[in-house]
Amino acid sequence: MESRQQKVHQSILTRSSNLTNTEEYSEPIPVDLIIEIVSRLPEKSVARCRCVSKFWASILSRQEFTETFLARSLARPQLFSSFPHLSQNTDENSYVTANYHMNLPCERIYTVRHISGLVYIREHRILNGSKHVLVWKICNPITGQCFTLPEVKPHKGYSWILTFFGYDPIEKQVKVLTITWEHEGDNVISNEHHVLTLETDKVSWRRIECGAPHSPSHDGVCISGVLYYKASEKAFSNASMIVCFDVRSEKYNFIRVRESSSGAVHPTTTLINYNSKLASLTTPTMSYFDEDGISFDMWVLQDPRKEEWSKHSYKLTVCRSYSFGVTGTNEIVFFRDSLSAPFCVFYYNLERKTIRRVQIRGMRKFEGKKIFKLF
Repeated sequence: MESRQQKVHQSILTRSSNLTNTEEYSEPIPVDLIIEIVSRLPEKSVARCRCVSKFWASILSRQEFTETFLARSLARPQLFSSFPHLSQNTDENSYVTANYHMNLPCERIYTVRHISGLVYIREHRILNGSKHVLVWKICNPITGQCFTLPEVKPHKGYSWILTFFGYDPIEKQVKVLTITWEHEGDNVISNEHHVLTLETDKVSWRRIECGAPHSPSHDGVCISGVLYYKASEKAFSNASMIVCFDVRSEKYNFIRVRESSSGAVHPTTTLINYNSKLASLTTPTMSYFDEDGISFDMWVLQDPRKEEWSKHSYKLTVCRSYSFGVTGTNEIVFFRDSLSAPFCVFYYNLERKTIRRVQIRGMRKFEGKKIFKLF
């Protein structure tokens, strides 16, 4: 008998219509028109539309709808916290008002990521009053449903574990890659790599081979079906290469970083998607601020085969903001990592080198709460 958790999982992750007989529905509106109209609505309204009928729910679970909705959402980047849901406009200096959207059933959030319309939350849990564990939850922000990933059970003991998420645009599948490893001194003595495919009936981990033991860094980015993350051959060493994991074939490639381009894998950089190319952006920590503003560098991988990077430097005047993100329209977004009043967000366009300021109103009652980005 199918468990309740499996039913929830299928409800969250379904990407295509399973209708076997559409004639039983007397829906007068064409499917493509429903997708066109609903994809322009905010997430809360989409969730309500799913309740119209089973037919509508199946349409709004299709990958076609998800991709259309995401494409339109890229033009209006948003911030995310456990509390407000924010929307932006395109004025140089403007004001918007935060509105409450949804609660997520999480005890304590450590990390928030997103891919293919789903949000991935690393949650801290306390079991039986004493045991502390970290689990990953997959949440659908449109429906508010959540599903907890099963625990990885490696064949050997391990000292460290990291989890990455990738999307295959051809098969339209989200895959989870978890790497466990152990070390002796600075030497990585074993790696185990496990993959879980979400869009399947049986959600379980499969072990895959890598062939090159390495110590991965925490950040990663998926671009056109390839998951990239920084790594080193030695434990506790600065990254010296980029690992490329093909989400569809589940095969690995490696980009060695030359000394002249070592800034691209520096510990203070974050991998990003820049014009569908892999790029590495300096994380704007406090050390990058001075009286004149903030300065940072961006490295763009121009030729993966030749391992050639180009470096771009930027400096802008902006109030002190401690966190940042990158939108799908190549804007760097600066903001404080905790809510305060007034709460301002700064958008810096990398190509035009212009900046705009957006003040978010209605945040006072959430003052002091941690905020996460979804870009």
